Amino acid sequence: MLKAIRRNLTPPTAIAVVALVFAMSGGAFAAKNYATGQATASKQGQRGPRGPKGKQGVPGPQGLQGLQGPKGDVGPKGPKGDTGSPWTAGGFLPSGATLGGTWVAGVGPDLGAGKGAAAASISFGLPLPTLPQIVIVKKDQEGVEHATECPGSVAIPKAAKGKLCLYTAQEAGLELQSAIPSPYGAIVSYLGTPGFGNAGTWAVTAP
Repeated sequence: MLKAIRRNLTPPTAIAVVALVFAMSGGAFAAKNYATGQATASKQGQRGPRGPKGKQGVPGPQGLQGLQGPKGDVGPKGPKGDTGSPWTAGGFLPSGATLGGTWVAGVGPDLGAGKGAAAASISFGLPLPTLPQIVIVKKDQEGVEHATECPGSVAIPKAAKGKLCLYTAQEAGLELQSAIPSPYGAIVSYLGTPGFGNAGTWAVTAP
């Protein structure tokens, strides 16, 4: 049989036979590797220590600004706040609350017959909701005259509700001409001897 093969073996036939043998043997080898997993498996070594951390890189350029997002929903209504203090600009003096201060009325030059004009200007820190009634308590008459409307004194001026009490500490015989109240204060005018005047304290209580 070998003689017959040698007799019929030509270069192309020899190449074909070699290729067939190589293909068969390689397939068997691959099959063995797949089945056992031993022929090509490599032993994994132990993991080495971690290397030092590298330096931080240079920051990249700033990106483009993104598009504006949609408008969010309206939040829930908050709880009602505490009542504000009336002792603020635009508020009124609370009912029963009292303000006080000092006043002076000095007589100026003669207007005629040895008399000159004097005026006392009183300004409240907060306006009253209604006009107060002006009550003048003469010197040393505290508790004697107008004690109900003005129960205080020069040292401690007091006023009943709705009253503006003027307590006189110094008096030089001035003649009262007018007393004009307003929610913001009052103007009291006198006539008297030039160079003299009246002075005292005041208190007003909101009605």
